[in-house]
Amino acid sequence: MDVREALKIGELSNSTIVAGHGGVGRQITSIEVMEVPEVISWVTPGILVMTTFYSIQHDERKQVEIVRTLIEKEAAGIVIKLGRFVDSIPIDMIAIANEKDFPIIIIPKSVSYINVLTPLYEKLYEEKQLLESENNPFSELESKSYASLSEALDELNDIVGSPVYIEDMEGALMYSSKNFLPNGWRKSNALFSKPEYPSYAEVIDEWKTSLLTKDRTLLKIEGFRDCLILPLVSNQQVFATIHIPYVERLHSIHMSSSQLKKLMAKLIELFMNEQLYLQKKRIEHLERLEEFSSRDDDEVEYFVIRFQANWTEKLFSSSPYLIDPSCLVLKELHGLLDPLTDRSIIVFEKYYHFYAVVQCSSDEYSIILDQLRERMNEKYEDLYVAAGPLLGHSRLLDDALRLVDKTMEIGRKLRKEETFYTYDKLGIYEILIGLTADEHVQSYADTLLSPLLQSTHKDLLDTLQMYLKENGNVTKTSEKLFIHRRTLTYRLQKIEELLNVNMDDAESRFILHFCLKIKQLSG
Repeated sequence: MDVREALKIGELSNSTIVAGHGGVGRQITSIEVMEVPEVISWVTPGILVMTTFYSIQHDERKQVEIVRTLIEKEAAGIVIKLGRFVDSIPIDMIAIANEKDFPIIIIPKSVSYINVLTPLYEKLYEEKQLLESENNPFSELESKSYASLSEALDELNDIVGSPVYIEDMEGALMYSSKNFLPNGWRKSNALFSKPEYPSYAEVIDEWKTSLLTKDRTLLKIEGFRDCLILPLVSNQQVFATIHIPYVERLHSIHMSSSQLKKLMAKLIELFMNEQLYLQKKRIEHLERLEEFSSRDDDEVEYFVIRFQANWTEKLFSSSPYLIDPSCLVLKELHGLLDPLTDRSIIVFEKYYHFYAVVQCSSDEYSIILDQLRERMNEKYEDLYVAAGPLLGHSRLLDDALRLVDKTMEIGRKLRKEETFYTYDKLGIYEILIGLTADEHVQSYADTLLSPLLQSTHKDLLDTLQMYLKENGNVTKTSEKLFIHRRTLTYRLQKIEELLNVNMDDAESRFILHFCLKIKQLSG
């Protein structure tokens, strides 16, 4: 705001400029009422002074001296109330003001200071807020509404030009923006993954104290970009930290303490709101599960999915009262499942295990499984999924949970190289596991395979297992074992001699396969 603009605002619009007309473009940065003659100690550039000259009403020389001082200090101008204590302006003051283009503004005695000052202060405040907004890269983020904290972090990523992620005070990752890049602190953006930095626990312990009194710190790791660390604080406790690896754009952004405090307040608000929303959503899904399991409906078709990953184990560790890890797990699973189908999906936790009940038709069943497998492969490396059979009554839910638990157990034991298990492929193993308790079955398997169970014949046992796995295909078996076909042929002949079987006979291969599975499941 300059003097010209000020003369149009509020009661100052009733004023008269009597000198220094050429200075109406001077910028006003502050406004003060002055009734003491000693102005040199507090006058600052851009100040607009208001006075009645009460204390020096009989000293024109002093009045002129004050104006001369204001000019030297690059004040914006002076507003004098005439008729109260002084009735005229000294000629020398007029001359100096005209010479230096210093505005002298006259207001009548009937005008109160408050009616002049209030609208001017409001205008200065608006301009200050606008200036801060223009210089604050986070102003738009602070004023916008977001559907989730992740959405806000993605926008923060765009503003600073760098990935952004949030860790709890154990170093477990809770949120990560798009375009995550490994650095010297952490290599993974998997939920609840921990930093790779060797002494991360000691560093975090130091942050718990230091970041209570500081609005930021800088993490320096040799050979990697510096990382800006910002605290999320509630009730005098640092409950999480925001990590922003430095990039060129971040170096050019000036971040004042007040700007960072507003940014942190916004992110804390989003964090709290999302925790409340996720807790309500968890309760809602548990209520839907109870309603589903108590339905008496023979028409419903559904199947159950079981999830297992390292990040689900976070539930067993201690967490600050503000953070509910199970809600973050459920949020992650909703993000995986919700795009798959428009049909009803209930996601829930039971005994620290995570499940989903998916309602679908028999035609949709295999399509949903294929889509789920595809999304898993795109997004996760450490998530294991077991899918149960399609069932036709909600009263069978307990059986469905047992079947999918067993499918997960068998898959993790027998198909260690895989991460996606289905009951139609592994359900038979539940029967085989039951047979392992039969001593006659065990005796039969031991007797048949005993020649190969000796340590000297381990290569023959491995060969038999691979040969049966490849459905008797000699070429594929030799390739998988990295041996020549003649070597494989020799080993197969040796196996036939030791076991007294014909490997070309399909029934013999079935019996051998059965016995090998019994031994595998028994171990």
